[in-house]
Amino acid sequence: MNFSVIVPAYNAEATLPALLNSLSNQNYKDFETIVIDDFSRDRTCQIARSYRCNLITLPKNHGPAYCRNIAAKSARGEILVFTDSDCCVDRDWLENIDKFFLQNDGEAIMGRVVLMPSTLLGDSISALGFPAGGALGFEKIWRVDQYGFTDSLSSCNCAIRKDIFDKIGGFDASFPYPGGEDSLLAYSLKKLNYRIKYYPSALVYHDARDSLAGFLKWQFRRGVSSFLFSTKISDKKRFISLRLWSISNILRHYYRDRKFPLILFLLGTGFSLQFIGFMYGKNKMGHCAPLDP
Repeated sequence: MNFSVIVPAYNAEATLPALLNSLSNQNYKDFETIVIDDFSRDRTCQIARSYRCNLITLPKNHGPAYCRNIAAKSARGEILVFTDSDCCVDRDWLENIDKFFLQNDGEAIMGRVVLMPSTLLGDSISALGFPAGGALGFEKIWRVDQYGFTDSLSSCNCAIRKDIFDKIGGFDASFPYPGGEDSLLAYSLKKLNYRIKYYPSALVYHDARDSLAGFLKWQFRRGVSSFLFSTKISDKKRFISLRLWSISNILRHYYRDRKFPLILFLLGTGFSLQFIGFMYGKNKMGHCAPLDP
């Protein structure tokens, strides 16, 4: 099995070396790594050039969805594997993904993401369920059926057959920020009856978010992306129901935890900023038309 590992990177000099080192140490060897520098202003390009990878540099900033699509066009692998520049992958990551595609006929997989221990603030942000289920776990934030199939994926740890990716048109590059574009990709897969399997053996470690300012900015941007996402789907009630279900799981899991007051504060603050971002997106991009009739 031949893989193309795709990594969008923007001002990633602090985290990219750990990811590329973990890719260099993979047990599985039949793969290429493609790093797309999204017009970084730091040493991201220099760092990428010091590793065995294909580097694509962009003349201006476009966002991660656009970057992944550009990389996919030049990818030589049968399977596109996506992760982020602030992750580290398990030594058996690609070996286990290879086992899945050899033994199963699924079109895409979502792997397990473990958020690293952090500060009280960082651990509380991780408890909110993002990315990929956060500290609570993917199956507590996104639905996974009794056979292990799901209708969602996160771009920090997923894989999809290249011919299927090309058929559905890749990620929607109109998303300016990380978040939402991967949910829409999963939505497009499900609409065409392609299957996504939750496959926890494909393990990735992700840094926790531990900055309050960064959290606030992230939540506003999530709101903007949520508006854009809402213009491109038809069954909005299902996603609202899913979010209410995931919040109830968070509250039940953490209500006796010492972090619970901070988690409640972050939930409330996050939703307020998401609403502001949603309305901002509506005012700026209200002309967007939905994908579905």
